[in-house]
This record gives sequence, C-alpha cells and structure tokens, in this order.
Amino acid sequence: MEGNIENSWVEKIRNGDEQAFETLFRTYYKSLCTYAFHFLANRKEAEETSQEVFVKIWEKRETLQITVSVKNYLFRSVRNHCLNQIQHRKVKDKYIHSVREHSKQNQNLSDFLLEPWLAEEIEKAIHAMPEKRKEIFRLSREKGLTYKKIAEKLHLSIKTVETQMGLALKDLREKLKEYIR
Repeated sequence: MEGNIENSWVEKIRNGDEQAFETLFRTYYKSLCTYAFHFLANRKEAEETSQEVFVKIWEKRETLQITVSVKNYLFRSVRNHCLNQIQHRKVKDKYIHSVREHSKQNQNLSDFLLEPWLAEEIEKAIHAMPEKRKEIFRLSREKGLTYKKIAEKLHLSIKTVETQMGLALKDLREKLKEYIR
C-alpha cells in the first residue's frame, strides 16, 4: 500500500505538483537528516545534504525514474551524496596537509595562495561559461569529482564531460592569457 501511495507522489511530482513534493519532503526529511548525520557527524551538513537530494529531485522531476521504492531511492541518494562529501573532505584534507608540509620546508605560503584580484578574474571567467560547462568544471575542480562520477551525476557520457572540461580549460586560458606566464 505504502509503495502505491509513494509511486503516485512521484507521478504527481513528475507533473510539477508542488503539494506532492512537499508531502514527500515532510514524510522523509527528518529521517534522512538523521541518516546523513551518521555519515557526516555534522548536523548542518546532514541537513544540507538531505535538502540537496530533494532539490535534485525537483530539478530533475520531469525525467525522474525511480525503479525501487521511493524510500530506498531517497536513502540511497543521501548515502551516495554523503560518501561524495566524505571523499571531498579527504581531498581537501590531503591538500591542506600538502600545503602544511610545504610550508614546513620553509617555502613561502603566499606561493600557494591566489591574489584576491586574480581569484576574482578566475571566478568571472568561470561565471561566463555556459551553465552545463560551468557545472561540470565546478564539480571537477571544486568538488573533486572524477569525470566518471560527474557523468553519472549529470546523466552524461564521460566523453561529454571530457569535452566540456577541455572547453572550460580553453575558456579559462583564453580569458586569463594576460595573467599566464
């Protein structure tokens, strides 16, 4: 019985029914936050993760395909999102460790930091990219996702991700050529 009700919610959500979406959200949000907290050990991150899963559902509602129970789909989505965040934390921690090691070797920390004006120019160049290219670039460079993970997340081929990343880097080189030595 529960599965039939949930399947009708999904069908209504696919058709843009905000009330069905809100019902789904209210039904599972708290338990998804609790589940995410077990992975992330951070209440705010757990809440943000759960919210992001619902945002993605709404954004992709027209093409939403749930082949398992809605509950399983939501919990699996939160789990995968948490695992991606944990992986991203590891990448950040590794980078921080690397910077600290280099600074211990009497290197100037300013070698690793961008001048604020250059960071602003880079951000402007990224912002000027087409939306999908910008999203792919940010997932790769800021979130640390592999091309394969990006392709899965955005439902694209790996080749498309590779091509878009190549174009993103070309855009950056072109827009920042006066700063490249």
